[in-house]
Amino acid sequence: MGLVGGLVPLVNIEVYLAGVAVLSKSEAGPVVLLTTIGHMLAKSVLYLSGRGVLRLPLGRGQAAIDRAVAALHRHPRRADALVIVSAVTGLPPFYGTSIAAGLFQMPFLRFLIPATLGRLVRFALVFWLARVATR
Repeated sequence: MGLVGGLVPLVNIEVYLAGVAVLSKSEAGPVVLLTTIGHMLAKSVLYLSGRGVLRLPLGRGQAAIDRAVAALHRHPRRADALVIVSAVTGLPPFYGTSIAAGLFQMPFLRFLIPATLGRLVRFALVFWLARVATR
């Protein structure tokens, strides 16, 4: 689900995680870790599409990506912060930020490490909050 949710914007991975947290007795660690890995595989594909290695049909999402790239060019030193903030909060949308990081020619590991940590935090919080809310 992490992979699908990372590639298909209509698939909400947070709703999936909350559902798993509420409806199963699964431990948070493996679920959050596997979801993060799948999600970051998908975001790596988006990053590579930004670098021109892959081509994806972006449609209406192109405008958001263009805004993210413009922001990165205006503040290149803030690119790392933008990636981690987007990964944790979803603002700006992480889908577009992943592509924008590739367009901006951000080194892959400079994208991957903070993005993965941010997603891990986000997914762990979603899982934990869903569990706490239903006790």
